[in-house]
Amino acid sequence: MSNTAHIVQFFSSDEAYVRAAGQFLHEGLCAGDTCVAVATADHHRQLDAYLFDIGLNTAALSAEYRYIPLQAEHTLQTVFDPQFGIHRERFHRQFNQLISQAAARGQPVRLFGEMVSLLAERGQPDYAIQLEELWNELSRQHNFTLFCSYKVSPFTENPRYRKLLHSIHSHVVRDGA
Repeated sequence: MSNTAHIVQFFSSDEAYVRAAGQFLHEGLCAGDTCVAVATADHHRQLDAYLFDIGLNTAALSAEYRYIPLQAEHTLQTVFDPQFGIHRERFHRQFNQLISQAAARGQPVRLFGEMVSLLAERGQPDYAIQLEELWNELSRQHNFTLFCSYKVSPFTENPRYRKLLHSIHSHVVRDGA
């Protein structure tokens, strides 16, 4: 079962981040997809404003269960164990349920997330990689398109991690500066 895409893009500015994430969500919402955005509170405000400016009402879409906004920090805490990293079973239980519910409308599912970027920014790049690999595991059970964002940082510029990030994702979008 693999109609899944796992996309990554690296950003040097919030403006580029919001534009790319907003376009990804806009494209999905206009196609009728169920879209999930796992972002920080500040980025949710910016994404809501971006989508509103191009004619979409995220509150109305959320009420229709077409747009599911989740707080990245809170969502990460539910699957993260400070001693061991990402708790595999909790991750699968939580996201299997989320994707199953999102797919219940009978439409494709799109997820946008920045939990991996939060881990990288905290100096926990190995946990970010662990989370990326869990998304790939989940893609063997569900069809979805996942768009991951990373702020440009010493982690993303480190040749070892950059190569690893490129290999984990099915698509690398190069313009995000």
